[in-house]
Amino acid sequence: MWNQRPFLLTLPLLAALAGTARAETPYKAEITGAPDSEVESDLSEISQLVTLEDHPPQSEAALRLRAQADRPRIEQALNAHGYWSARIDIRVDAAASPEAVTIAIEAGPLYHLRRIAFLLPDGGTDPFLEAAGPAAFGLKPGEPARSADILAAEPRITAAYGRHGHPFAKVTSRRVVVDQGTLGVDVAYTAEPGREARFGPVSIEGLGGLDRGYIERRIGWREGAAYDSGTVEGTRKALSDSGLFSEVQVSPVEAAVTDTDAVPMTVKVKERVTHSVGAGVSYNTSLGIGTQGFWEDRNLFGNAQKLRVTADLAQSRLGAIAQFRDPDFIQKDQDLLGTAELAEDTPPAYTSRRQALFVGLERRFNPLLAGGGLQIEHAVATETARSLTATHTLLGLPLYLRQDSTDDLLNPSRGMRGSLALTPWHGIAGPGVNFGTARFSGSLYSGLGDRVIAAGLFSLGSAVGATRDAIPVDKRLYAGGGGSLRGYGYQLAGPLGPGNKPLGGRSSVELSAELRIRVTDTIGIVPFVDAGNVYEKPLPDARGKLLYDAGIGARYYTSFGPVRFDIATPLSKRPGDADFQIYVSLGQAF
Repeated sequence: MWNQRPFLLTLPLLAALAGTARAETPYKAEITGAPDSEVESDLSEISQLVTLEDHPPQSEAALRLRAQADRPRIEQALNAHGYWSARIDIRVDAAASPEAVTIAIEAGPLYHLRRIAFLLPDGGTDPFLEAAGPAAFGLKPGEPARSADILAAEPRITAAYGRHGHPFAKVTSRRVVVDQGTLGVDVAYTAEPGREARFGPVSIEGLGGLDRGYIERRIGWREGAAYDSGTVEGTRKALSDSGLFSEVQVSPVEAAVTDTDAVPMTVKVKERVTHSVGAGVSYNTSLGIGTQGFWEDRNLFGNAQKLRVTADLAQSRLGAIAQFRDPDFIQKDQDLLGTAELAEDTPPAYTSRRQALFVGLERRFNPLLAGGGLQIEHAVATETARSLTATHTLLGLPLYLRQDSTDDLLNPSRGMRGSLALTPWHGIAGPGVNFGTARFSGSLYSGLGDRVIAAGLFSLGSAVGATRDAIPVDKRLYAGGGGSLRGYGYQLAGPLGPGNKPLGGRSSVELSAELRIRVTDTIGIVPFVDAGNVYEKPLPDARGKLLYDAGIGARYYTSFGPVRFDIATPLSKRPGDADFQIYVSLGQAF
């Protein structure tokens, strides 16, 4: 029979061991003495004592090991900011509860760059890099000697050689001399340029259902031309921006350089899944909650033809739209576009049941994008303010010009965007009205330090050729809402009729300014002000007043873009205006 006694005697020991394994040493970490808030923020991000505070070690000895491991990390971070003689004292107060860990910093003096030299492997001066000068690689004598800048210069050096025909240039050594007496730092880079090369034949790997010609048309060089890494990067970006690939690599084959200096090139891609589906939710106090779903095929006929079908279900819109794009139509960088839409819109100004068809062309003239086409639209629209219903069929010629130099679609931090749209409309049924609409808008983004972005928007709209009341109510100009004057309800920043319902106008002006302040890597705040109005004349009335609003927003930054929460209040409040408006969506306001 099995003897249970040894097993029972073991249970207390196992329980004790389990209790020991679960034991933790909670603590609170504090950084003191950092020379400025930027340095303190960086130290907080790299210090394991700070970042792992919510995951305490299992013993005091383990806590001290964590502190010991932090010392070189903090020293490197201080070097990165130009403090090369800092003292770091990490103290653990085991008598406190929880235990107190103090990271005391004595940054010492700020060191500055003194001499920057560029050498060849034989010890001689590198004439190419010397001619470019240190500033071309992010270095300037007299500036703080940040190790981050010293390290970042190396890929810039190889990139400079790559743009001038040397694809395999390398920085073989870097010598940094810190002079404690003069507080100066001398840096010497030794670079090996490698042989000069020209573009050779191209091999393409990883294709599935996509036609090879699509990639070949986006290769930015010709065989036999001098090697240029800028052209290589432009080709990689063009392929990545297509949305067809999850991975793109464009690189020279080093071992295959021939006596003729022709370097074979390899394009390696990994195609994304052809089909995708998605859904989104938005909310604001004017239009309520809305949902949107889509289905997309990004390679419909084998040459990257895209078909996207979107359905909207919201309190103010019920509709479906199908959009087709055929790239490289007749010639490269020219796309054939087609759109079919069926919708019922019920914003505050009107109710519109609409069917529309559009076909056109879009062409890229780097950095401009131009497009135009033919649109036919039939709608039954009722003006809410005066209960006037009209049926119209319009033939339009939409034309547009756009430029975008920003670094991110949903969360730009630098650059500018501009667009100009013109559409002449001809009534072919119904009232038979003829008119034209135009809108110009531009936005600018600029960094103010590492964690603050200033953003501004200006928009001007106009409609000519007919009176306001003759223009169909769903073609008039409006302002107000989440991408406009946020303190006023959607379409409500402008002339109001009976029941405080918007009448629309023939011109509009909108201005917005905001500071996007990143508090942490994932959390941000955005104070903002907006101004604008809508006018009955074709141009904004210089004597007409502007409506103003102000507000504050919160941002939660994700890998796919920021989640936006804005609350705004009207500063030029009129009878019927709400005290505030709330908006929740994905992406910035503009």
